[in-house]
Parts: sequence; C-alpha cells; structure tokens
Amino acid sequence: MKRTLTFRHVYPVDPDRLFELVTDLDTLEAVTKPWMRFDHLPSGPVREGQVIDVDMSLFGLFPARPYKIVVTKCAGSQHVMTSDETGMGSHLVHMLEVHPSGEGSAELVDRIEVEAGWAAPLVAMWLWLTHRWRHHVRLRLLRRLAEQPE
Repeated sequence: MKRTLTFRHVYPVDPDRLFELVTDLDTLEAVTKPWMRFDHLPSGPVREGQVIDVDMSLFGLFPARPYKIVVTKCAGSQHVMTSDETGMGSHLVHMLEVHPSGEGSAELVDRIEVEAGWAAPLVAMWLWLTHRWRHHVRLRLLRRLAEQPE
C-alpha cells in the first residue's frame, strides 16, 4: 500500500538560502534528533547521483540498521531535490521543492511517497510527526544563523 504525504512550511529567508539549508546533510542530522540517529552520515550539501549509505536508529535506542539514500535529482537553480530511500522495511521517494513565498520568505514543499506494506500507516504517522518537528528546528537554526555576526 502506497501513501503520499505533503508538508508545506514557510520560512523567513529567501529561496536560495532555504534550499541550501534543506539540502545540507549537517542540517539533516540536526533536524532529525532525537527521533533518529544516523551513523556514517557524510557532511556538506547533497549532490545529484550521490549514494549515501548510513545506519539509522530510531531514538538511538534501537539497533542501527542499514538505510540507503540515493539523490536522484538535485537542481539548485530550480530549487528541487528528489531522493530514493530504502531501509527499515520501507521505500520512500522524497521530493522537495522551494518556492518564493512573499517578500523575504520561501515555502518548502516536502512530498513523500511511502511504501511499507502493512506498516505504511505507521511509517506515515512517524513521518508526519518528524517533519513537523523538523520545521521547528529549522526555524530555530535560521534564527541562530541570523543572530551571528558576519
């Protein structure tokens, strides 16, 4: 059974800055704590064609299991990224787009297709919780970055 979730969040930065933030692996690690822990996650911005093999643990309590992220598209000029992700008994296709949203702000649209058999409703609920959490952490990160002197 396939499920599709869509998340829309607006941030007080321009689209270039937001796309840079959401496609940075260091930010991924920051916005997924404490829900998920990634072992062997590389650093820096993702790039098209990149294959990211990590071990992932839920809450850092459960044994880490292999998780693979393949960045199938990453076009900074268009502010779009797509990844194909497998592991933990599920297959996800994660598409994100960043659009201008009024003066000085940008909207992030996360669309995630979930295939996880009988567990699809549970995985969808997990994604709903963690993506709402990510939004708040990103806002906090952006506030901190804005407060730093250049």
